Amino acid sequence: MRTLRTTVPVLALAALAAAGCFLISGQFVVHYAFPTPLSLVAGGTLTGVDVDLNTVSEYNDHKEKLKRIEDLALVGDFRNNTGAAASIEAWIVPGAALNLSLAQVQAQGVRLWGPLSAGANSTVSVNWDQSSTLFVGRQTLIDEIKGDGRFSVYVVANGAFNLTLTNAALIVVVGATN
Repeated sequence: MRTLRTTVPVLALAALAAAGCFLISGQFVVHYAFPTPLSLVAGGTLTGVDVDLNTVSEYNDHKEKLKRIEDLALVGDFRNNTGAAASIEAWIVPGAALNLSLAQVQAQGVRLWGPLSAGANSTVSVNWDQSSTLFVGRQTLIDEIKGDGRFSVYVVANGAFNLTLTNAALIVVVGATN
């Protein structure tokens, strides 16, 4: 009886292997670097980052096999260039719309990340662990990554803001099957 319990699963696995039906899965990292330095100033139109993941080979090579988003982060150095404290947020706008006003960003987009507190004339370096606690729009980003991989990210702050981002990047760990 014990031989039968062992033989049947082994034969089933052999049959799957012969038919080429093994499910192999893995993870890969998509790293999308923002322009650096990136100046963001309140005004009529805002500077948005046109994110096209199709230009990243890791994403482009695996997008058809993408199954899930394991983790994600928005990292970098966020400099508040004003004399007042700032509450920094990142917004995602589907369809890669650029040159929008703050009102348009908030009407068309979803708050993705934040708020991050930055003192007057100070820089806050955000690493992976800090970033994960700031994500509030994870599902919208996941939908965009699983969709066409193209969207805009706007970084804004309260009031009359003047921010500089350096070494900023959107990093996504994706689960895929082969």
